[in-house]
Amino acid sequence: MPIFKLLSKKFTYQKKDKLKSRKQTQFLFSNGKAITMHPIRLIYNIENAEAGIFPTGLLQAGVGAPSRHFRKAVQRNRVKRLLREGYRLEKPDFMSAISLTNTRLNLFFLYVDVNVQSQQQIQTTMKLLLQKLADKLKSNVV
Repeated sequence: MPIFKLLSKKFTYQKKDKLKSRKQTQFLFSNGKAITMHPIRLIYNIENAEAGIFPTGLLQAGVGAPSRHFRKAVQRNRVKRLLREGYRLEKPDFMSAISLTNTRLNLFFLYVDVNVQSQQQIQTTMKLLLQKLADKLKSNVV
């Protein structure tokens, strides 16, 4: 198998990895904890349950950009695309740093800055946020 096929499987953000359920999103915003590192705010929630209950996946993530800061949908979509790309590239390192056994982890990334930053800056911030969350999960100070 060619190397590019192996790498493309590693850096994925498939439908099963996306947080789409309205119930889960509302529960996440009402009961989740947050980590903020400018310009991204990470809201996360950990649910303990049996491994077979969640057929869609044990780690799901969503992204958002407020319409208060970005009035035009084109701007909001660009910010969300940058957030998804940053998460997609940092997800394999995050998954190797944590272990999700009988646990479901929901993440939501909110862009809180008024100005759109570069992909490099967003990816660096995403990496730091996910490392901070992995450290919290390892030390069980969730």
